[in-house]
Amino acid sequence: MPRFTLGWLLASRRNQISPLRTKPSRLISLLLALVIAFAALLPLPYVIFEPGDPENVLGSMITVPEEFQSSNESGFKKGGKLFLTTVYVTTPKSKVFGFEILKAWIDGDETVLPRNAVYPENQPASEIKKQESQEMTGSQESAIFNALTYLGYEVPSRAKIVDVLKQSDAHDRVKEGDLIVEIDGKEVDRVEQIVDAVRQKNPGDFVSLVIERKGERISIPKVTLMENSLGAAIGIFLTTTFDFPIDVKIRIKDTGGPSAGLIFSLGVIEKMTNEDLVRGRKIAGTGTINTNGEVGAIGGIESKMIGARREGATLFLAPFDNCGEIRHIPKGLQVVPVKSLKEAIAALRSKNPASLVDCQTSG
Repeated sequence: MPRFTLGWLLASRRNQISPLRTKPSRLISLLLALVIAFAALLPLPYVIFEPGDPENVLGSMITVPEEFQSSNESGFKKGGKLFLTTVYVTTPKSKVFGFEILKAWIDGDETVLPRNAVYPENQPASEIKKQESQEMTGSQESAIFNALTYLGYEVPSRAKIVDVLKQSDAHDRVKEGDLIVEIDGKEVDRVEQIVDAVRQKNPGDFVSLVIERKGERISIPKVTLMENSLGAAIGIFLTTTFDFPIDVKIRIKDTGGPSAGLIFSLGVIEKMTNEDLVRGRKIAGTGTINTNGEVGAIGGIESKMIGARREGATLFLAPFDNCGEIRHIPKGLQVVPVKSLKEAIAALRSKNPASLVDCQTSG
């Protein structure tokens, strides 16, 4: 009997206590739901990348003089496509809400990154757009330079200032349009040579410049180097200008940034030679290219791979330095890492693509 009574009391106590416990539980659940709903409607400091529409550079985008237009040995036009890949990305002023971020994570085809990992803090959107436009122009010229020098042409070049930061020690001493012809007593004619010289120093060190302005050489002694995310910097934006012996044109609308350089170079070479690198395939890729022919990392690599596969690409040329961040490779797409234009050409020439080294996913 005591056991029964005890059991009954315990059972009764549970029945009486349970409703009291569920009330705060429901309240907490309701509050949590409200917090989540409120957060979903808040703009957050993130940007969203989504796959863009790949464009075939072997169409009308790249034009070369008629005498250089290539065909294969049988006299037929080359087949296949070589895709430039892009991403759509929200602008610095775009309001990205919590529910959009959640949707991007669920869909899996979009990438979410902190805004300050993509856009510089406190830099106006107009300046970012201008910089991206300059980078696109620079990538086209560097691509043509690499293609022509690969084909054996000599291409004279100059390093030109396109903008000067107000905080630069050289701000009142150099101007947009000036040509840098010497740094620390060494002659230079390309941006990479200047960057290499500055990277050997520390913020607070000095460099001496010689510029050319309207045909006159002017010495600029003791320019104090400032600091940026990569180390020491003069605080100027530069581009390499070229005197091309062949009239090659690249036309593309509404696309900025430097990431198409590698594909532009390959497109020019494919159009100017009888060698058929594409061989009827659908090939895509991405990567910056400097005047040393080196391929550099870009942003939005996974979104670009998704866009490429949607267009039917089976081979994707990726910057070697991007391999470590790739988490997923679309089924049916082989991703080959390259460090240079020469490596990219070697990959396209390979008669056994399956033997090429692939990018391995990081997770």
